This record gives sequence, structure tokens and C-alpha cells, in this order.
Amino acid sequence: MEKVKKIKHYDVDDHTLITWLLLLCLVATFAKYLSDNYVQLAVINGDSMLPAYHNMQIAMVDKHSKDYEAGDVIVFYCQGLSELLVKRVVGVPGDILRITDGTLYINGIESNEDTHFEYAGILEHSIELAEDEYIVLGDNTSSSRDGRYEDVGIVKGNDIIGEIR
Repeated sequence: MEKVKKIKHYDVDDHTLITWLLLLCLVATFAKYLSDNYVQLAVINGDSMLPAYHNMQIAMVDKHSKDYEAGDVIVFYCQGLSELLVKRVVGVPGDILRITDGTLYINGIESNEDTHFEYAGILEHSIELAEDEYIVLGDNTSSSRDGRYEDVGIVKGNDIIGEIR
């Protein structure tokens, strides 16, 4: 005689199912609210931010931060490329930036970066940033499409999604 295993049967009534579905909807709504207003995850695409961030690295974006300073790493929507980019802020409102002989100057003072810029692009001539304007560069400048290029250029504050934390 074969032994038959008994399978436990769980009764799920309509009330329990509706409760779980409502709970799931509530959690999803809360997650969407957090993502829209406070934090979200971003995937770094490419090597332009090496060595700080590498390709396919997941980072948290703080959308609540609005006071960006030089050195902050931000996520922004690039109008010229129609995509989100991750770059480091080097110029803030009121700054005058220029790249001369491969060296970045901010307000006439040589930046303390040890980077030699092969390409100056739009920073070949002095650019003064107005209110709510930023210049961003990738940490790995040899493979970064950043503020030196016209299709990225000056980043407007309303295009900034948030700061990488």
C-alpha cells in the first residue's frame, strides 16, 4: 500500500485576499511617493565617473537636496542628449570657469585637480554661471561627455534630479 502525503489546504477567504491586495497597493503607493519626492535608485552607466563610481553601480539619489556645491555628484536630465547623466559639480552660480592649456581655472584660480584636460570645448572661453546654473565634469575626463561639450553644457537647476549619496 502506498502512502499518500496529505497536502495542507489553506482556505483564503475573499476578505483576506482583499486585505492583502489593499496592503500591497498601499506599500506600492508609498514606494512611488518616496521615489518621486525623496530618494530613488540610479544605475551608473559607463566609466565617466571612475574611480568614484563604476559602470553598473547602483547609487541612491537624494532628491530632497537642493543646495549643490562644488564636489557634489548629481544626477540630471541632459536636454542635448535626452538622457540622465551622473557628473560632479565643478562650477556653481557666480563662478567663472575656463580651461587654458589643459588646466581648469575657477574664478581665476587653478583648480586643485590633478587632471590635464585634452579637450576644453566650450570652456576654452570663460563662462560665468548665472543663478541656478552649474558646470559638471566626469571624474574620468578622458571618457566623459560632460559640461565641456555643447550638447551637455551648462546644467540648469530645474534639470537636476538630485545628489548621489
